[in-house]
This record gives sequence, C-alpha cells and structure tokens, in this order.
Amino acid sequence: MANSFSHQIVYNRQPLLAVIVPQLRKDGMHYEVNIKGFRRFQMTWSQLGRFDIVDTDMPIPYEVILAVSDVIEKNMSKRR
Repeated sequence: MANSFSHQIVYNRQPLLAVIVPQLRKDGMHYEVNIKGFRRFQMTWSQLGRFDIVDTDMPIPYEVILAVSDVIEKNMSKRR
C-alpha cells in the first residue's frame, strides 16, 4: 500500500494543502482527500477518464476536484 502524499493546490487564489491517503478497497483504489476548510472526501477513477469525487452530493467546488485529480494522476505517474 502506498503512503499518503500531499501537494499544494490553488483555489480562489489561495494556496491550500491537500493531504491524500490511498486506500485499497474491494471495488478498487480510493483516495481520501483532506483539505483544511472542506469536509473530508473520497475520490476514485471514474468513467470520465479522470479521478472524481465518490459522494457527488458533497459541496466541494469543481475546481478543487479537478486540481486534486491532477495531483493524484501526477503522483501515480511518478511511481511507475
């Protein structure tokens, strides 16, 4: 199992630290995302061809979701 990783993202011109914890589950790899000021949320690979939020009812801004998706993809490509 991979260790957690963190990356600085920018939302509304404010830098935010995203701490991402990989979790292997029965239905595949999920990523728990922790960002100060937002509720903790889960992301996984989606049919859209990128990582997407699991609970679509959570009020997480789309720009944050896209930024975290990019971070996860970059981290995966570094580990290969």
